[in-house]
Amino acid sequence: MPEKKTVVLTGGAIGLGRELTRLFSEQGYRLIICGRTQSALDEVQECHRDVITVCADLASPEGRRCFLAAVHELEQPVDLLVHNAALQFAYDFANNCTPIERIETELLVNLLAPIELTIELLPLLKQAAEARVVVISSALARVPKKSAPVYCASKAGLSNFARALRYQLEGTAVGVTEVVPDLIVTRMAAGKGDKALSAFEAAQKIITGLARRQDEIRLGRVPFLFALHRVVPDLAYRILKAA
Repeated sequence: MPEKKTVVLTGGAIGLGRELTRLFSEQGYRLIICGRTQSALDEVQECHRDVITVCADLASPEGRRCFLAAVHELEQPVDLLVHNAALQFAYDFANNCTPIERIETELLVNLLAPIELTIELLPLLKQAAEARVVVISSALARVPKKSAPVYCASKAGLSNFARALRYQLEGTAVGVTEVVPDLIVTRMAAGKGDKALSAFEAAQKIITGLARRQDEIRLGRVPFLFALHRVVPDLAYRILKAA
């Protein structure tokens, strides 16, 4: 019997991550996930007994080390490393004083943690016959909105990290996929329109794209937005500015 493949997933207990956890588990993968809320992780384990859960705050060095230690304890190759955890805060820099700690937390979770985890787990990824690093980016990485400048900047950095990493891993068995979602029905997107994708639908499309080893997976209206940005960038910026 072939050995189970291993998926490492951040933010795997809520929203899109919860649906990815469910679908990967149903397909027979070995999963290790992290999240910041123990109660949400407990709910995952009630439904999926084989999923390994780690309560860890990726904004802290201790949280990142804790999650990495748990992955290494498996002593298994990593087939998929999925960077899903993210934070988005609203700012008004022109009119308000923003605690720098909040900005640091957002950047740590959205950008530094994926980079650090990738570097630390790359030896395990290289042990797999075919492996893939997956980053959940955002259309806002290319067309930012007014209210979330730090989130947009962090996702732009993550998008460029993914592309540069793909260049470095050419010729190896490790691929890199950037997922660019439309709005997804999660707590982050609450109240932001009725055209958001369901988390289940988005997770299905992501897993289908990964099975095809796609380097980029664009969801929902993102292909239209990127085409508009290429042809009439000012219009795309106006549309997303107040999103």
